[in-house]
Amino acid sequence: MMQGLECMRDDKTMKNLINVLVISVCFYFVAGILSCSKTGQGVTPIKIGINNWTGYDPFILADQIDLFKKNNVQVEIIRFASATEEMQAMKNGRIHGAGFTLDEVFSLIESGFKGKVVLVVDYSMGGDMIIGQKDVKNIAEIKGKTIGYEGTVVGEFLLDRALHMNHVKRFSIKLIDVQADNWLSAFKEKSVDALVCFNPVATTLLNEEEGNLLFSSAEMPFEIIDVLVFTESFYDDNKAAITNILKTWFDALIYLDTNTDNAAEVIASIKNISPEEYKQGLKGLIAPNLKVNKTVFDSKSDKNIYKYSQVIVNFMLSRGMLSKSINTDELFQPETLFEIESQTE
Repeated sequence: MMQGLECMRDDKTMKNLINVLVISVCFYFVAGILSCSKTGQGVTPIKIGINNWTGYDPFILADQIDLFKKNNVQVEIIRFASATEEMQAMKNGRIHGAGFTLDEVFSLIESGFKGKVVLVVDYSMGGDMIIGQKDVKNIAEIKGKTIGYEGTVVGEFLLDRALHMNHVKRFSIKLIDVQADNWLSAFKEKSVDALVCFNPVATTLLNEEEGNLLFSSAEMPFEIIDVLVFTESFYDDNKAAITNILKTWFDALIYLDTNTDNAAEVIASIKNISPEEYKQGLKGLIAPNLKVNKTVFDSKSDKNIYKYSQVIVNFMLSRGMLSKSINTDELFQPETLFEIESQTE
């Protein structure tokens, strides 16, 4: 009888042990899933989209030399052939954040997108250009010509300013859509007489295809602004990770400034251009450091982003690209930026 009770007790003990083990396995399995789903931690990376614009290249550098790892944040940089593809990926939730021009951000908001701008990446000060074929030497000569552009707001904005400043009527030119990945071939094949484009393609057209610079963003300073934006939901839940991403950005800028030749080699190898082409493209932009960014996000500063962005808002409103004004007080969020200590400036 005692042996029977002991056997029953042993069976019960074994069953209890098995139950405990099963519960423990389930607990760790669920905990693993939850930890992986916490973006920026575990195995799931924060996905940031960029296009071929030179101003976003410090993200490529940061990725290649492990600056994200240094700042304890896991990021996947996803490169897109055009801003149009990148915007669609943002709408579809394929990426958490991206580098865009401010007008592109405003277009996203117009479509119902909710996001937060956390960083001024750069000001285009010559990097966006209108390049003419060798027989087109100035803006006045584009009358009756075919002009290629991607159809983005920044292209529209640049072209509009160029035409207005040079007294050329829009109806006097023919516009055709040419996506960014087709710019070089369209120019080489002479299917356009001029092209609205940006670096590094613009530099290639000038140096290798006998192109003429007709107009650039240098003639409209501080009007084309590139920023880093995250979806509102991601921003609300991942402010610490975003601060680490911004730290990484400024580390990359410092590295680029102090190790320019090596940085150019790294970036050029990824973009399949020469280091010289990359460095030449840097001349067309200004990437503000941490100190300047903090000033830009200060509404009391005379150089604040809220004021500069209004020029773009007004342009888009005048063209029917926006149905109403943008509340930039809600859009621009300096909180994560101001978490960074001053020593990285």
